[in-house]
Amino acid sequence: MQELEQKFTYDSDPIPQKKAYLENRALELLKNLLSSSLVVERQPCMPTHPQRPLVLKTGVQFTVKLRFLVKLQEFNYQLKVKAFFDKDVTEKKGFRKFNILGTNTKVMNMEESNGSLATEFRHLQLKEQKSVGNRTNEAPLIVTEELHSLSFESDLQLNQSGLNIKLEALSLPVVVISNVCQLPSGWASILWYNMLTTEPRNLKFFLSPPAAKWSQLSEVLSWQFSSVTKRGLNQEQLNMLADKLLGAKAQRNPDGLIPWMKFCKQGANEKSFPFWLWIEGILDLIKRHLLSLWNDGCIIGFLSKEREKALLSDKCPGTFLLRFSESSREGAITFTWIEHDVHDKPVYHSVEPYTKKELTAVSLPDIIRTYKVMAAENIPENPLRFLYPNIPKDKAFGKYYPKPSETQEPMDVENTEKSGYMKTELISVSEVHPSRMQDNMMPMSPDDYRALTTEFVNPRDIDAVTNNLMDFGDFDPQMSAEFPDGN
Repeated sequence: MQELEQKFTYDSDPIPQKKAYLENRALELLKNLLSSSLVVERQPCMPTHPQRPLVLKTGVQFTVKLRFLVKLQEFNYQLKVKAFFDKDVTEKKGFRKFNILGTNTKVMNMEESNGSLATEFRHLQLKEQKSVGNRTNEAPLIVTEELHSLSFESDLQLNQSGLNIKLEALSLPVVVISNVCQLPSGWASILWYNMLTTEPRNLKFFLSPPAAKWSQLSEVLSWQFSSVTKRGLNQEQLNMLADKLLGAKAQRNPDGLIPWMKFCKQGANEKSFPFWLWIEGILDLIKRHLLSLWNDGCIIGFLSKEREKALLSDKCPGTFLLRFSESSREGAITFTWIEHDVHDKPVYHSVEPYTKKELTAVSLPDIIRTYKVMAAENIPENPLRFLYPNIPKDKAFGKYYPKPSETQEPMDVENTEKSGYMKTELISVSEVHPSRMQDNMMPMSPDDYRALTTEFVNPRDIDAVTNNLMDFGDFDPQMSAEFPDGN
């Protein structure tokens, strides 16, 4: 501006006439730009739970990364950033208070990849301030509904212009838990807040949480699955969840409202459990035991029993599908197949759901491969032939079966004696033939695995065993008459 003023001067020149105003306006814009350029690039997150940011546990370290978005030509000083917890938060009676521990001051360093300043806090943790008295009666919210603020401040000094600008960055509100079992409920609060909030720093949001439209919540639910796996939820699966939350009579109205209490805190009845905890249990089940099957589309998953029968009704016998149990809070999966009775009417059979406990012992593809029902004359048969709609079972699950390993000869007694064990295989067996089953759960639970072994008895040991039996004082040789084969 000074150079232009010297080079060009005319009667209506705005530079000399409005020089002071233009200088003040330029400085104001510069201050606003710089003061807004310190941002939280990665939200606070415990490294042990990377897919659940903004939920922090007391005593557990968390990380958070900041970046300064403006590149200045010269940096002749260090830009230090300090972390604060609930700073300048208005008094909230009954809410917990925390101290932030660890290295809470960091110097921003220039990253060679892009030339901008960044820093990461890696060793911060929270410790609750113990208050005198019983806070339970005073707290307006439960632990997982309390929202807290994590802020960062720095001072930027520009020597040439003499500016001293205060920089501040805020993370999204965080939930602080004291036990890992509170993590699912804490994450539900984070989802609900970020889905519905209209104020960037409304820490009292859950004093009166708004309801969510199904159109909003359905996107969030699908994203939950796509963030943990490679597959979100399709419309058929979302329809089932809509019926579960809104009821079939609601006809899956996209503007149907779901209250916070119904989503996270209340079940459909006194014996049921909250909807979100059911979803969280299924997500954990998929992540631990069913990830490949889910990603490959082998699992329909969310399907009502009525819809299940409709899909299988016109399929050939032995067609089965996989769906998640609606009665297990921890997450469970079951399969249902179709048979026909003597009158050619469809009959549906479902097994008792498999939970994490059973799937830890035997994988689901192995269960499907070896599943048996006891047919006539106690001959076990596998009723599962086609994965819905018509994929041969071994084609659908073959790549998940355990690879065949080199096995010893059946009569390799020498190696058996060395190890002391015979090889076993776990097989899920139901002892009732499908033709005698009703349209309900199979009578055998997943715990009823049979360890099938082959024992080799040396014939010369038989006499010794017989003699030992004869040594028992209560043994009556006449008892052998009760056994038709003389055994």
